[in-house]
Amino acid sequence: MRLLQVSLRSLLLYALILVIISIPVSFYVIREIIQAEVDASLLVDRAEFVQHLKNFEYLTDLEVDLQVLDQLTHDVSIKSGTNTGPSEYFQTVYSFSSLTKEEEPFRELTSKISVKGNPYVLTLRKSLGASEKLSWAIVQVQAALVVLLVGGLIFINKSLSQRLWKPFYNTLAKLKAYEVDKVPSFEYESTNIAEFDDLNTAIQQLTSKNSLLFQQQKEFIENASHELQTPIAVFQSKLDILMQQPGLTETQARLIDELESTAQRMARLNRNIVLLSKIDNRQFSDMAPVSLDVLIRNQIDQIAPQISIRNLAIVYDLEPTVINANHALLEILVHNLLTNAKRHNIKGGQVVVVLKNKELSIRNPGVPLQNPSRIFDRFSKESNLSQSLGLGLAIVKRICAVSNFGLHYSYEEGFHKFLIKF
Repeated sequence: MRLLQVSLRSLLLYALILVIISIPVSFYVIREIIQAEVDASLLVDRAEFVQHLKNFEYLTDLEVDLQVLDQLTHDVSIKSGTNTGPSEYFQTVYSFSSLTKEEEPFRELTSKISVKGNPYVLTLRKSLGASEKLSWAIVQVQAALVVLLVGGLIFINKSLSQRLWKPFYNTLAKLKAYEVDKVPSFEYESTNIAEFDDLNTAIQQLTSKNSLLFQQQKEFIENASHELQTPIAVFQSKLDILMQQPGLTETQARLIDELESTAQRMARLNRNIVLLSKIDNRQFSDMAPVSLDVLIRNQIDQIAPQISIRNLAIVYDLEPTVINANHALLEILVHNLLTNAKRHNIKGGQVVVVLKNKELSIRNPGVPLQNPSRIFDRFSKESNLSQSLGLGLAIVKRICAVSNFGLHYSYEEGFHKFLIKF
């Protein structure tokens, strides 16, 4: 069917080209045919005129009659001439017509004849005005037929294509609306076309497998997270008990403190993985108007003590902005970006936050990245900070993806810049 559609389009294109070319060709051929007919008619008229002159050569005042005839007639001219030059030739001239009040084309035949032994130049002419109008009328009719032909072919091609490809576009529309986390399998209607039925069957099998794998992955992450929470909590409680034991040496206390930091890191890692899974599963679907400037100011207030401890400054310019989004995801988004700017800052640096025209810009000074293309990849870290899990910016990327926010990173004039377009 694809080949059929291509063939129809090619046929339509070829027909259109041929018909368009045929219009000027037809006009030229028709004009040449009409001109040839007029030339033949002029030759007949010349022969008859010469024959009539021969019949009246006995008149003594024939030369005077010829002069009177030259003055009275418009389409016949006879004047004294010479024997030099071509004996006969045709030409097309334009002359003013007293009837139409405009210039009209005429076809002229100029011949050298002899009257009573004296040379004369006989010029006969016929109007081509009617012929030209006829030619243009034929061309206009042909052009109208071309428009009707092309319009009909386009209509037929479009109708045929819509009918042939309707099952395909139905399948495509259902695929675009298909969501693996909401629809268990792809449903389709049977068609009379074997190829489309095979395609729909293959798509149904593929979507069913993907839905099953999605559910299995979702259950695995939820179960793993749930199972990890308990041992991590027990581990942390045991460490707290150990920290309270009397008689601990400095080495033992340091080891317990390192274990405590590791346990907290494991707990945060578990929470972030679960959060990523929930975002990917679109479990944050509740949308509502959010005052973005108020939310950012609250997040700045929460992180301000940590920024002060690190001897950093925070500068912000927040324009009142309301967007429709999930409040929890926005808090996570802003918190992760502010934490990233604080964590990867320089000594005595600053965090610059600007919200204008529904665009949030967060900048902080720092050294350029070795591989900026991987900055949003999971577990991708360029620093050796032990508290960094390499998931903060990956979560930011996923939040922007599910919320249809624009996310862009750049390094400009010694500053790392994250730009969010809501």
